[in-house]
Amino acid sequence: MANPADRAVPWVDLPRELTVNILQRLSVEDIFQSAQVCTAWWRLWRDPSMWRCVDLMNVVDEPGKRRDWYKICREVLNRSEGQLISIKLGHFASNRLLFYIAQRAKQLKHLGIRSNHVYDRGFSEVVNEFPLLEELQLERCCISKKGIVAAGQSCPFLNSFSFIKLSFNGFLCKPSDEEAVAIAENMHGLKHLTLVGNEMTDKGVEAILDGCPRLQSLNLDHCNNVKLEGELGKRCSQQIKDLNHTQSHLGYFHDLFYDIYPS
Repeated sequence: MANPADRAVPWVDLPRELTVNILQRLSVEDIFQSAQVCTAWWRLWRDPSMWRCVDLMNVVDEPGKRRDWYKICREVLNRSEGQLISIKLGHFASNRLLFYIAQRAKQLKHLGIRSNHVYDRGFSEVVNEFPLLEELQLERCCISKKGIVAAGQSCPFLNSFSFIKLSFNGFLCKPSDEEAVAIAENMHGLKHLTLVGNEMTDKGVEAILDGCPRLQSLNLDHCNNVKLEGELGKRCSQQIKDLNHTQSHLGYFHDLFYDIYPS
C-alpha cells in the first residue's frame, strides 16, 4: 500500500490561480506564515492582488504570544499598493491607522471597524478620503451624530451602514433620535441599515423611512425605545422587505424606569 505522503499534493506545482484562491481563504496571519514555505508562495505573498480584501476584525493573540496587529495591518496596506478595496479592522484600530489607510487605499469600497479607539473628530476628517465607500460597519466605536453626518456627506455611494453601540445604550438611557435623523438626512441611498443598541424612538424610524426610500433591510436589535406599533408598524411591513426588531430582555425594566423617572 502506498504511503499517504507519496500522494501528497505538490503545492508548488499547482496553477497560480488555484494557489491564489487557496491562500486567499486563509487568515492574514496564515498567509504571512505561508510565505516562508517556498519561493513561489513568497512571490504570491508580495503580489498586490493578494491583498485586495483583508479581514482583521476578529484577530486575537494566542496565550503568551502577543502580536503587533497595527504593524501587520500597515504591512498589508503597503503590500496592496493601492489595490485594497475591502478591509475590516479589530481592537487595534485607531484614528491614526485610518489616516494611514486613507493614504494608501484610494479605491476602498468596504470598511469595517470594531474598536473603541476610533473617535468622532478623527473619523469625521478621514472619511472624506473614502469617496467610493459603499459599505460602512462601525462597532463599539466612539462615534455619534457628527461622524454619521460626515460619512453620509463624504460617501455618496454608501448603500449599507451598520452602527452597533459599545453597549446596549437603549436600556436606561434617555431616548434620542439625533443619530437616526442624521442617517435620514445624509444617507439617502441606503439599502441596508443595522442599528443595534440605539436610543432612537419610533420618530427616528419614521425619519429613516422618509429619508431612505431605497431601504430594503432594517435591523433594530436591542433598540428598546422603538415600539413599531400601529400605522408605523404597518408602514415598516409594507416598505421594508427584511425587518428585524428584537428588544432586549431588559426592556421591561427599561419601561419601568421611565415610568418612575420620566424625562
